[in-house]
Amino acid sequence: PVEEIVNVYYSNQPQQIKAAEKAIARGKPEDALAALEKVDRSTLSRDEVLQEIDYLALRAKDKLALAGKSSLKTIINQAEDFLSKNGGSYHVPDVIELLGQSQLAAGEPEEALQQFRKLARAPSKFFQARSSILIGRVLQQQDKHEEALAEFEKALAAAGDNPVSESERFKATLFRAVSQSALGEVESATAAIKEIVKQADVKDVEVLAAAYNALGDCYLQSDKQKAARDAYLHVDLLFHSASEHHAKALYELSRLWTALGHDNRAA
Repeated sequence: PVEEIVNVYYSNQPQQIKAAEKAIARGKPEDALAALEKVDRSTLSRDEVLQEIDYLALRAKDKLALAGKSSLKTIINQAEDFLSKNGGSYHVPDVIELLGQSQLAAGEPEEALQQFRKLARAPSKFFQARSSILIGRVLQQQDKHEEALAEFEKALAAAGDNPVSESERFKATLFRAVSQSALGEVESATAAIKEIVKQADVKDVEVLAAAYNALGDCYLQSDKQKAARDAYLHVDLLFHSASEHHAKALYELSRLWTALGHDNRAA
């Protein structure tokens, strides 16, 4: 199953592929592209290796586009092109999500939802759960919290007790709590998020960063500014590699430091 594949290595693959993977993991997409540009494609005859190079280049370019350093429209076109030419690739689900996230960042939520719904067609409970989580997150951004809750419940049902889906189960529980908090169930949501923090794998930076941000949001709704500050600081100091969540934490901290009388820290 695709969700169980961590990586695939091909015999005699160019060393630049491994270098690009490491650069992307370190958050250095420019270095990844620089490595891939050194590959002489004319010496490669295996389609899967060429496909891997194109996929890694797409991921690196996408990170640059989401950071505002290149065109989102170009990435959207390139992702669509990859999907049209590589329907048999095990990277297809990842590129579908990448395309949806790029469309979302480009201000095209309906197009993004179309992509996220495609994941639910997979004969895999993991991707059905993933689909519902992504759809629920878009609905949250649109302040449609009751509809979002329904999606997160679907995600939890799909994830079940499958060990591979553990991370998706945490995310669904977490984002469900965020919507519950927005609908006024602040205390129960706060307790649920704290439980996620206790149970999450310490290496799952994305889940923990999202959890501490959600915890900060709950504290803000309860007018507990110092507790909210401490929650967002966890993201800034410990989980800053989760760039999207880090940006959210910094934004909230910039406002909290002002409210707490530390204008220099806010700046």
